[in-house]
Amino acid sequence: MPPNSQSWGLYRGTGQPGSDRAEWPEAPAWRAFDGGPELPSPPAEDPYARAVLGTVRQSLSAPPDEVTRVNVALHLRRPLLVTGEPGTGKSSLAYRISAELGLGRVLRWQITSLSTLREGLYGHCPLDDGPPGSSSDDGGHGNDRGSRMRLGPLGTAFLPYRRPRVLLIDRLDRAEISLPEDLCAVLAAGGFDLPGIGSDLRVSPHDASAVVQVPDGPVRCRAFPVVVITTTGERDLPTDLVRRCVTLRSQRPGPDLLRAIAANRFTPRPDHPGPASDVVAAFVDRATATEGPVLERFLDALHLASGGVLQEVAEVSTWQEAVDTLWQWTAPEDP
Repeated sequence: MPPNSQSWGLYRGTGQPGSDRAEWPEAPAWRAFDGGPELPSPPAEDPYARAVLGTVRQSLSAPPDEVTRVNVALHLRRPLLVTGEPGTGKSSLAYRISAELGLGRVLRWQITSLSTLREGLYGHCPLDDGPPGSSSDDGGHGNDRGSRMRLGPLGTAFLPYRRPRVLLIDRLDRAEISLPEDLCAVLAAGGFDLPGIGSDLRVSPHDASAVVQVPDGPVRCRAFPVVVITTTGERDLPTDLVRRCVTLRSQRPGPDLLRAIAANRFTPRPDHPGPASDVVAAFVDRATATEGPVLERFLDALHLASGGVLQEVAEVSTWQEAVDTLWQWTAPEDP
């Protein structure tokens, strides 16, 4: 099937809303989980997305390899394993996919050295501290300890929603080796076992105030979630996990993408024309020759440059010198 055919191109990499199709291409038979019963749609608004993406005023141009690999992961219902140096937009890819495909709020699981599989799946919260109405709505289906099951971002992603949720597992290489190995079981099964009492259980999803009813025992997704796993590559992940994923190496943004990001992040005004082309050019030259978090430093430089602050506080005569100075301010000091 040609990569540019209509049925193939779910994700286009533009950063702008595109396909919100109700029915996706059929899943491979070995990746169809048919969980149920179907739950109401999750929250559509994502309060964190704008902070990550800005306001998209013009199309961004993602690398062709990124577009292809994201679409492969979507069609095969496989996780996307994104590696690359810090500041190259690995985490923001999850938000771009969700915004473009109209998949609603991104579920984010920020990994630390103490993270466990159970933390990502579920925990308990006291009924009087749970979502509004949870105590009166329990209907006798909670557990006998006066608490309700509250799902984590991983557990919520595998609830039987009609359309897939987007789950960002951020910096999995920070975890102890047991977590990536345990995660394989959930990804392979398309769900997890949820302990409960009786024929069903009412639980609180990670990102919703309303409780939902799920069967007692195995929870299975209807649509396999769009799972984006990020890592800097500082530690190797288990082979069993890697082979279940579609891999993507995140590249540094090129000059054209940086200019598009500048146009989306900074709105020109009569008294504030936005970042000049020579500021962007100076930063591109510096980023090409130096390691470091490109996107963060780029936005910082444009913010300071937009009002002429960068040259003034750095007491330099050219934008290139000003950008070099900013880079030194935000770089770790040598021991």
